[in-house]
Amino acid sequence: MLMVHFPGYLEDLGISEGTFGLLYAASAITALALRPAFGRLLDLTHRRTILLYAGLANVVLVALLVFANMWGPFLWVVFLSHRVVQIGLFTAILTYAADAIPEERRTQGLAIYGLSGLFPLALGGALGDVLIALGGFNSLFVASSLMGLGSWFIVRGLPQLEIMKRAPRRGFFQAFMQRNLLPIWWITLSFTVGMETVFTFTRTFVDERNLGSTGLFFAVYGLSAAVTRIAGGRTYDRIPARPLVVAAIVAYGGALLLLGQAESIWLFVAGAAISGSAHGAVFPVLSSSVVYRARLSERGSAMSIFTSIFDVALLVSAPLFGGLVESYSYEVAFSVIGVFLLFGGVLYAFWDKRMVAAEAVSA
Repeated sequence: MLMVHFPGYLEDLGISEGTFGLLYAASAITALALRPAFGRLLDLTHRRTILLYAGLANVVLVALLVFANMWGPFLWVVFLSHRVVQIGLFTAILTYAADAIPEERRTQGLAIYGLSGLFPLALGGALGDVLIALGGFNSLFVASSLMGLGSWFIVRGLPQLEIMKRAPRRGFFQAFMQRNLLPIWWITLSFTVGMETVFTFTRTFVDERNLGSTGLFFAVYGLSAAVTRIAGGRTYDRIPARPLVVAAIVAYGGALLLLGQAESIWLFVAGAAISGSAHGAVFPVLSSSVVYRARLSERGSAMSIFTSIFDVALLVSAPLFGGLVESYSYEVAFSVIGVFLLFGGVLYAFWDKRMVAAEAVSA
């Protein structure tokens, strides 16, 4: 989560919002191209083994950013490789968590697991501000690499989980086209378009508006998400998923509209709090829905597809948002993405309801 400051590093190198939007889009294309192979690997290999190899690669690649101090092929290669490894780690640990949590408390368990990402999100922005002030971006990269090394030693102590295959594994494309998962893919895309916009452009938005700081935004965002996650508790497994998802997506879209209008610190903080709370509510429900609806033998592929939507969202949102900022303003850019989220929530509500009703009739 220290890497939410990376766009500021690119900005210091003289890169415009539109250009580094293209760089992030290129990382999404690279990751997407590798998704089918990675999904198959997750279904056929121990999750812990993948975590160990990808974790070590993460440590090395972040450390190499210290030497990527000018715009050019070396920076591109290191950044793209790091993004692919980072996505691989995220997918593998999420799948491992889904395997480990008892089925009757899976949504609550994934909500608790997600706290391990939300607290670093709250801390990473603020800690990054301090590290950059003390020693520049190289301090940020070194600290991130050392933390990655610490996590690698923790992973070594995790047990291997033996997951019984209850059905033959189909291909990656068949898992993607499974009918009852299609509405989940759509609403995940809607949510992550908003989320990737916030994660990629908050740093430059803060610099443009001279409003608050990246650390303040992500501290409020992460803590709001964590409080929402903790407050949900066991209710996540007891309440209908669809209304909760729609409400959270609409709230996130509203937060983006609010950020576009933010000229005061209070609106800035309110946008961070609302979007963070929506994130805290929606992510465990979406990930749990994927696990419930996917075949057990294809859980690795399904989680790989689920996390690949983050790449698709980045591919869509980074160049679109960057182009809108350069052509118009941050207000217009945030408003466009906010309206898209509102549309996405409404479409999902009708689509998923009809799909579930049709399945009930056919059964």
